[in-house]
Amino acid sequence: MKYIQIFGLTLALALFGPGCASDNSKSPSSQNIVHQAPPLPEGVTLSKDKDIQGVWIAPGFDFKGYDTLYIGDTDFKAIERPNEVKMRDMAIASLQTQEVGAIQMSGLFKAVTAGTNSIPGEERTLKLENTIIEYEKGGGGARYWAGIYGAGQPVIKVRGLMYNGDKLVFVYEARRSGDSGTARMFGGFMGDDTIQRNDIHDLAVDLAGFMKRTAAAK
Repeated sequence: MKYIQIFGLTLALALFGPGCASDNSKSPSSQNIVHQAPPLPEGVTLSKDKDIQGVWIAPGFDFKGYDTLYIGDTDFKAIERPNEVKMRDMAIASLQTQEVGAIQMSGLFKAVTAGTNSIPGEERTLKLENTIIEYEKGGGGARYWAGIYGAGQPVIKVRGLMYNGDKLVFVYEARRSGDSGTARMFGGFMGDDTIQRNDIHDLAVDLAGFMKRTAAAK
């Protein structure tokens, strides 16, 4: 009976410990910084795509006829938790890098860049501004016990606004949370950063795929 009680206590701590820690991190004493995500631009209504949770395209726009896509630095408007600084910085940098690479591979543009100095003045250029509006780094303990159901998986939700000059032409919102089969089955043995990097890569590839399909359909 003694051993059963010890096992039960250990199991309870494993199951509920990460949750308790997460709850405490949301208390006023943790000094979390809560940013309010800005509302969608006026007149924008998102529709679901097969790979992206929400998309909107201005009438007549199809991503074609432009030489360069400039992807600006990622903004962050989600909750800032003190224990997520390193992961948060990684996600902010990785999103820009992954999208540059994935969209460049699509072949839609001559150049996809994160630097304004590499954009010739005479070229037709689009600009993409990304904002992270939901974020959690996840936790391996919760993934070990219930990661297949989504527990403990990192979370990232991004809103992107694309402009042709001052004109808004495209909006998307995409959320990823341990979406790969590997993260769900073996997430308890994987690092938070590894899963989130994979999620960001998946998001970038899906965005590039949507843009390419849209251009091909017109």
